[in-house]
Amino acid sequence: MKKKVKIMAGTLLATMLLTNNVFAYNIQKVSVDINDMLQPIKSKVINKDGHILVAFRELFDILGAKVKWNDIKRDIEAKKGNYNIIIDVDSDKMKFNDKYYDIDVEILDGTTYVGLRTICEALGMKVNWEEAKNNISIDTNQKGYIYLVEEDSAGKKITQEDAFKIAKQNNSNIKNLNDNIEYTKDVINNLGDKIVGLDYYNPAVEQILQNMNELNGQIEDSDLNKKIMEDGIEFSIISSAYAIKATKLNIMLIEKSIELSEKNLEAMELKYKYGMISENELKQAKDNLKTNKDNLENLKASLETQKKNLANIIGTSEEANIDIVLESDFSKIDNIKLDSYILRQKEGDLSIQILKKQLKRIEDKKENYSHNATDEEKQKLDNDIKATQRKITDAQNNMENKIRTSYDNLVNLREKDKKLKIDLQKSKDDYNKTVANYINGNATLNNVYQAEFNILNIEKQIEENKNSFSLAYYTFNKPYLNQ
Repeated sequence: MKKKVKIMAGTLLATMLLTNNVFAYNIQKVSVDINDMLQPIKSKVINKDGHILVAFRELFDILGAKVKWNDIKRDIEAKKGNYNIIIDVDSDKMKFNDKYYDIDVEILDGTTYVGLRTICEALGMKVNWEEAKNNISIDTNQKGYIYLVEEDSAGKKITQEDAFKIAKQNNSNIKNLNDNIEYTKDVINNLGDKIVGLDYYNPAVEQILQNMNELNGQIEDSDLNKKIMEDGIEFSIISSAYAIKATKLNIMLIEKSIELSEKNLEAMELKYKYGMISENELKQAKDNLKTNKDNLENLKASLETQKKNLANIIGTSEEANIDIVLESDFSKIDNIKLDSYILRQKEGDLSIQILKKQLKRIEDKKENYSHNATDEEKQKLDNDIKATQRKITDAQNNMENKIRTSYDNLVNLREKDKKLKIDLQKSKDDYNKTVANYINGNATLNNVYQAEFNILNIEKQIEENKNSFSLAYYTFNKPYLNQ
């Protein structure tokens, strides 16, 4: 009799526990969006006394974390950047970067559900629950792009100006040029000492004075050549940084394309198994995937070469991993007074300065030394002056045309940026519609992946356009480089 009572009591206890569990939580449809982007969570979500639990694999997938299940330890490990999360499903404890948190864990029908808010807030995200809409909004505090995230660099980020400064300090050609300038100054000083107190109309003295003027001209030319050399170094740095960023963007896009192709290939193999597609269609998909993987390896090899080239230009070791932050502020165009700028460049651009110095030397030669010249030599000086004056006029006209064309290009790049941002918003709207259709069973997961890819592609175009603006703005300020 006692035994029967025990059995009845046990049955009653089990019934009570089951009843308590039923009332402790309910399973419902809950929409989840991250940074206003609806997430393709198709499985049900648990609402446990107001605490929202999500299937752990889906949660970490939408947070962009890599996750694995340890069947022996019965724990979940997820990694994202510098974050490391371990959840012990039996103790309801979460270890996050060596700190422990309590976390809700439920296992239903072989699926492990974990507390969404605990994980998101540990990662520094804000979570908002709208009960009326059955909606969870997650704000990751991420600024900028949704899918376009540049790889973490082990090296240091430096500005354009810092990169320029370091490169000029390390460049051997500039050092040699500085040494030559100092040497020429010493020669001029020695020649000046030789003619102190002598008659300046003495032919020998006149020749020394002419030599001194020519050497002063060489110093002026050296100063200009030094500036040209420095500008060339700056342009090489900007061009190299531009090429590196373009390669990185292509790598990110092709990696996403490979990821989508691999997911699509799994579905195609299943379709092929049941005779829904031909063997040739499956082979074509595999060949395309292989081609993309080969292209990815080539791009990565090219990127390493480009990084070494940039390090060599700056004058650091080949192993240095340098990320130069390019200036890409489209509002700079608003500060340009084009006509005034053109007038300044006509006078001050290095290419114009060189021609003007050539003209001045010819005019000085005519004024100071033509009294000993023949008529033929005087005529040649006059012809050289006229020819150089025509070169200056032609160079100034060409420069004006070049500057106006460059300015129009900058304006077009800014307008393209505005258009691409409109396209980006449209692609985000299309993505949210696609995810909603997927949740309702009217779209496939591959459609969702393609919508993600479309966003990434436009984000890539926006970044490419910004980098193009950086390069174009630099050459706009130094028109003679834009040959």
